[in-house]
Amino acid sequence: MFKLTAPFFLLRLALAGALCASAAPALAVLSFDMSVTTKFTVATHGDNPPPDEIKQYKVVLGERYLSVSTADESMIYDFAQRRRYQVDLPSASYVDYSLFDGIGFRKAELLHRAFLGENLRKAGVGPVFDPVFDEHNLSLTAAGRKLSESTEAGATVLAVDGNPLARIPAGGTSIGAADAAQFERMLRYRFGGHPLVLARLAGEKRVPAGFVMHHKRIGFSEERTFTISALQPGAAASYDLKPYTARTARGNEIDLLLDKAQANAAPPSAAVKQAFEAEIAQAFADKRVFDAMLSTAEWSFTSGAPLLKPSAEQTALLRADPATLAYLKAIRSKSKADLQAAVATMQELRKSTTRKQHMVMLFEANLRDRLGDVRGALPLYVSVLRANPALAGAYKDMGDTLYKSFDAARAWRSWDAGRRMAPALDLSRAVSYREQILLREHPEYF
Repeated sequence: MFKLTAPFFLLRLALAGALCASAAPALAVLSFDMSVTTKFTVATHGDNPPPDEIKQYKVVLGERYLSVSTADESMIYDFAQRRRYQVDLPSASYVDYSLFDGIGFRKAELLHRAFLGENLRKAGVGPVFDPVFDEHNLSLTAAGRKLSESTEAGATVLAVDGNPLARIPAGGTSIGAADAAQFERMLRYRFGGHPLVLARLAGEKRVPAGFVMHHKRIGFSEERTFTISALQPGAAASYDLKPYTARTARGNEIDLLLDKAQANAAPPSAAVKQAFEAEIAQAFADKRVFDAMLSTAEWSFTSGAPLLKPSAEQTALLRADPATLAYLKAIRSKSKADLQAAVATMQELRKSTTRKQHMVMLFEANLRDRLGDVRGALPLYVSVLRANPALAGAYKDMGDTLYKSFDAARAWRSWDAGRRMAPALDLSRAVSYREQILLREHPEYF
């Protein structure tokens, strides 16, 4: 393979690009080296832009995957499985993410920026810069945008609604339509680029030897110069994660939970169901009615199964139990004032259960989420899942809160954990529906 005298950096890049299975059939895929030089310029009202930088990448464009690697990390995008893998090369470990989280975040972020820009406009301040640059950064576009092009010193300059975004010289290497589509996806996922610009570039069916992208952000602008070399056809058609292991639980409290769930998430066994049924029956027998109700809800959220139907005697106990009635009233709250009161009710109800405080905390977290109190909700979800790491419904709810806080990567990890534990959980249908919308509206990402 490589001589021992090969530079360590090149060796790392080679390892990153060699996440391949030799037994796979040969396909028309490409690999190349790419250098990206970024120069930052301070805006009129900005200060302290980042220092200029040069980064080196090894890129592999497979038929149904692509990878972009540095000396320390390889990011693999698997379009067949709709997964992406962030491989940490020094530790030989990886984290498994959903491919949906990228476009899921970008859609939410673009809407958020448009909302902020409109509020600034109404206030007479005006947007920080043309929203075309938000679209360029996030690789999404609003309807009605127009691409124009001109020639400058032999290069094609592409502009959207009059904003110059790219400069592409002539020359390079001709490629097929499938490789051009993967080249476009690589830029979209890893570096951004306005969809109209990327489509124009893909339509040329070539890999330029170099090109420039112009970006603007709050406080500064960027000029990225891409230089491509060592382009080779015929790289292996698949990748191989076998040399790597899933990351052991580490990071902050949410990452710890999600890493453990990645390794252990599975539907509950028959023994777990029997244990819940026995627990519920014993709670009713002991007249611990609130515990019985919470255990019933916990089993449903763990398994995805419908709530166990109580007997007539048990129903009578539930209807007469003050804690259960207070809980039912709290979860029906709608107005802000009622939701705030319901949070206080849930905190008080923790005293009414002997073993299921974590379930009361789950309902309190949901109420806080409805109030927009992300900072208050997330620590509660963490406490709930520490108490019961198999509570699929809590992963669904925590994912919802993470998504609202623009943490789409961990949101999808949380949703995926819940779906692996309880595929039949009704709550998770909303996630699957969201994914179907993304597939339908943004096929270019998949």
